[in-house]
Amino acid sequence: MGASKSPIDGVFRYLARDLRKVEQALVSHLRSPVPLIPLIGKHITLSGGKRFRPAVLLLSAEACGYTGPRRIVMSVVTEYMHTATLLHDDVVDGGVMRRGKPAANVVFGNSASILVGDFLFARASELMTADGDLDVLGIYARTLVSLSEGEVLQLMKSADPAITEKEYLRVVYHKTASLIAAASETGSVLAGVSGPVRQRMYEYGKAVGIAFQLVDDILDYTGSEQELGKRPHQDLREGKLTLPLIHALRQAKEADRAKARKILAGGVPSTREVSFLVGLVRENGGIDYTARRARFYVRRGKSLLSELPDSTARTALLTLSDYIVSRSR
Repeated sequence: MGASKSPIDGVFRYLARDLRKVEQALVSHLRSPVPLIPLIGKHITLSGGKRFRPAVLLLSAEACGYTGPRRIVMSVVTEYMHTATLLHDDVVDGGVMRRGKPAANVVFGNSASILVGDFLFARASELMTADGDLDVLGIYARTLVSLSEGEVLQLMKSADPAITEKEYLRVVYHKTASLIAAASETGSVLAGVSGPVRQRMYEYGKAVGIAFQLVDDILDYTGSEQELGKRPHQDLREGKLTLPLIHALRQAKEADRAKARKILAGGVPSTREVSFLVGLVRENGGIDYTARRARFYVRRGKSLLSELPDSTARTALLTLSDYIVSRSR
């Protein structure tokens, strides 16, 4: 399918004017008398990416009836929080590539990356305080707690061969889906909707956020370095279990399961060991199973939009939801 015919391109064309404003605001709010802050901030913030989280927020607000300038501010808040987690993740995981470029921790060092991540969290808090909406402050305070819990949960559980699907999905919610849920819920709060509508928009973001991460899990097995912006099988190289491998371990023969557990218990696997784990996932349907689970969460998310009034923004949210799973094909 050619890029010009892709429905998701139509969504981003529809959002182009607002996303330009978001880009400009992302840069302007990085200003600091400490020159390393905007340098690292721009390195990571302007390194590409579809701006999925701002798109969710912009469209959620519009679908619920609000198109004012606070959408731009809250999109910046959301993207800064996301970017801060990326800076911290790469330090914790020892990441070397991010979106096809050397990761900030490789270029500028771990300490600077962590501190600029902290600056982005602080600047996001400053922007929310200036906006003055206690409901929005509450959403992002709760989300910041969730993101932090997700980091610690992943540290505890990501290399544990005994991790269950339920435990893994809890990590996914905290690390990825909680911020996407915050984006869609915030959009509805800006529009002043009723409590039940706000709850549905939160649940929408949670569902598509889980799907988003599950598709990322698939792409780690199926994508090329050019598509991923990093080496394939990076999760495995870091000794992390994601849903494709969790499912494969459930289905595998006991001998293969024992070998996999031994590899995972040994820390960072060798190239040969990574190949064995990739083969285990393919032989035991780990990728297909994860794709089915991702489609389930997208269907759940889309169903939560059914009571919103028909609009271009609502249709765009549905398209954005379908785009999540189309990335794995």
